[in-house]
Amino acid sequence: MEKTLNKNIDWLFSLIRIAGVAFPVASSLVQWQAELSSKDVLERVQKLEDPVSFLHEDIPELSKLIYQSLKENESPILSFDDEFYDKYSRSLAVIKSQGYIESTTCFGNRHPVNIFLCDASYIMYMCALAEDKSKMARLFDLVDSCTVGTRLDGNIIKNEIDLPLPVIQAMFDIFESKGIGYRSKEVGSAMYYAKA
Repeated sequence: MEKTLNKNIDWLFSLIRIAGVAFPVASSLVQWQAELSSKDVLERVQKLEDPVSFLHEDIPELSKLIYQSLKENESPILSFDDEFYDKYSRSLAVIKSQGYIESTTCFGNRHPVNIFLCDASYIMYMCALAEDKSKMARLFDLVDSCTVGTRLDGNIIKNEIDLPLPVIQAMFDIFESKGIGYRSKEVGSAMYYAKA
C-alpha cells in the first residue's frame, strides 16, 4: 500500500520540483519536501499535514469545497453564497493574503462577488487533497513527457482523463513558468506547446 501511495503522489512532488519558487504554494512545498524523508512525507500527506493547511485549520476543508465548485463550473472564477463566505471568511482572507486567490467585491456588499483562482500551484494543492491521484499522475506524465514541438490540446485531455480544464491549464502554466513550454492565452484556447 505504501508503494502505491508513493506512486500516486509522485506527480505532486515532481511538479513541485518543476514549479520551484515560481508559485507561492510550490515554494513552501519545496522547502517542506526537502526537510522530510519519503516515509515522513507519506505519513504527512495521509494526515493532510502540509505547508498550506497549517496556515489555518479550515483551509483543507475550504480547499476541497472550492475544488468541488471548480469541477462543477469548469472555471477558475467561482461564486459562493453568503453562508460560505461567513463560515470561511478567515481562511479565505489567509489564502488571499498568500496570493492563492483574488476576489471581486461590490461597494456596499460585505462579501466578495466571486473569487478567482490565480495561483496554479494552489490548484495543484487542491487536486492533491480532492482529486483522483491516478488522473493527476497521468496528466503530469503526459505534459512532462512532451518533446520539443509537441502540441497538447487541453480539451482533448479533459475528455480523455476526465479532469476540469482549469486543472489542465494550471499544469500547463507550471511547465510554462519554467520555460519548458508555452500555454496559449487566446480566449477559449487550451493549447500547450512544448519548447524544451
